[in-house]
Amino acid sequence: MRINSFHAPLQKLLCGLTVVIGLAGLEARLLGQGCVQSRGAGIGMLLNGEDTYLEAGQWQANVGYRWLHSDRHFSGNDELNPPGAPVGGGNENKSRNYFGDQIINDSHFLDLSATYAITKRFSATLTLPFVSSDRSQPVAVKVKPTEDTPGTVTIYDRYSTQASGLADISLRFNGWVFDPDKHHEGNISFGVGMKFPTGDSEARDVFEGRDAKTGIITGSQNYVDQSIQPGDGGWGIILQTQAFQKVVGDLYGYMDASYLINPQVRDPATGYSTPDSYLMRLGFSYAVWPAKGLSLSIGGRMEGVPSTDWFGDSTGSRRPGYAISIEPGITWIYKKLAITVTAPVAVAINRERNFAGNAGDAAFADYIITSAISYRF
Repeated sequence: MRINSFHAPLQKLLCGLTVVIGLAGLEARLLGQGCVQSRGAGIGMLLNGEDTYLEAGQWQANVGYRWLHSDRHFSGNDELNPPGAPVGGGNENKSRNYFGDQIINDSHFLDLSATYAITKRFSATLTLPFVSSDRSQPVAVKVKPTEDTPGTVTIYDRYSTQASGLADISLRFNGWVFDPDKHHEGNISFGVGMKFPTGDSEARDVFEGRDAKTGIITGSQNYVDQSIQPGDGGWGIILQTQAFQKVVGDLYGYMDASYLINPQVRDPATGYSTPDSYLMRLGFSYAVWPAKGLSLSIGGRMEGVPSTDWFGDSTGSRRPGYAISIEPGITWIYKKLAITVTAPVAVAINRERNFAGNAGDAAFADYIITSAISYRF
């Protein structure tokens, strides 16, 4: 295998700028999970060197999977909340779990992607995402006084609403900045694409409620929460960049970032906003067993929903927020097959104010599991 040095000043400058931009993003806002709208498998293959590039006319099939369980509520950093806001233990609303009225989201995301190399430098990727979500919610069944409380305490039962199916399909075009035949130790790619509103953004299910006079539990059909809607109802523009750079020996740095621009106004039926979203991953990958294609990685991950959109209307109901995660991972490559598994663990979480400055809380996951399998043919 022929390895060329990645030494041109312009190339080094561009890669350096990419990493700087990535580090700046890590200091800003990162991972949104659970009640904060979050869709897709959210993972790419961690391949470096010649393994990164497809030959002209080659296909790569990819299956990405992500699972999350969120049940801890956060109301934002202390400085973002009104004076005296009960944030309990930093910005976590521990009272929700104590009284049993927390929201619990369990979501499974499956992305089926096909990439075709138009040339070794330019490619196109079509992604068909699927989602299945369950949202456990409280319903008050009894109110009673306690010895320690002069007033009353509400006792809760739970019920679930679900939504599943095809999410929003996307088509993206990518191109490498530098000639892949000459740059095996580092390169940068940029991509642009379109997200189509193919997922159901007005999914409905039965909600339970307690009649205040009779205490009887009743049911009524309504739109499921925005966080488990399969689609967001809007046409979107996808901007993406990827980069890798050999540091020394079998150690590489990697970066993968994307931003979804959703310029539409809120859904008139549900009142839900069609918010922008973002994802970023930045770290290092090391081939611990090169002969067997085994690599380990460690990095930071960012994913979330901003308070205001880059373009267009920001109104409607939305839960902006982020979390910062440390993302360890493992990748195995065997001939044309590659498998990656990561387990991002949240280290900082914040539920931001929305576009109008209103506060609120949202449930986040402590960790998520992501995986991807790709095959070239």
